[in-house]
Amino acid sequence: MAAYTCTSCGAPIEVKNRFSKVVVCDYCGTHHKVTVDGLDPTGKHPKLADFPSLFQVGSRGTILGKPFTAQGRLRYKYDGGHFDEWFIEYDGEPAWFAEDEGTFTLFTELIEAIDIPLDMSSLRAGQNIMIGDKKVMIKEKGSAVIEGGEGELFHYTEPGTKVTYIDGVWNGKKTSIEFDEDEIELFIGRPLLKRDIVVEG
Repeated sequence: MAAYTCTSCGAPIEVKNRFSKVVVCDYCGTHHKVTVDGLDPTGKHPKLADFPSLFQVGSRGTILGKPFTAQGRLRYKYDGGHFDEWFIEYDGEPAWFAEDEGTFTLFTELIEAIDIPLDMSSLRAGQNIMIGDKKVMIKEKGSAVIEGGEGELFHYTEPGTKVTYIDGVWNGKKTSIEFDEDEIELFIGRPLLKRDIVVEG
């Protein structure tokens, strides 16, 4: 755990997870990149609206019988509503928990900076695409805008950034591909039932 001071309002900030690359001030909403030299402010953004969620920053419990701690979340807004992508420590490793209007997915693998040798705008549901050595069947394609974040995050994306996402299946596992102008990420995981998640307290 490392202790810092918010560069904008002076409030105390603690970075608890060794995998965190961004921390958001609880008091003023300033996003800070975590560097070897301390905190680098990236901008002040409004706090997220308080929508119902299974978690809050700091929540602990088990998922599929293994311990987790909720470190922080990014919120995405799309035409049908919004969804949250939680950065969690899961059994001692980084993982991501997606919460979308009563559906839940645990992603335990992340592959960054993938090459997709196709025009992403031309992709459609039902297509099979190769991502590296993985053949992924596209189930859904959509776009969302990042509204903001809170807590500690694995990576930084500027609020207001438009992100295109593709949900699919690879080798029986659920996949989610997210891409913007700067990067492409492939998440691999599995859907969960509410009974798979136990939150303490």
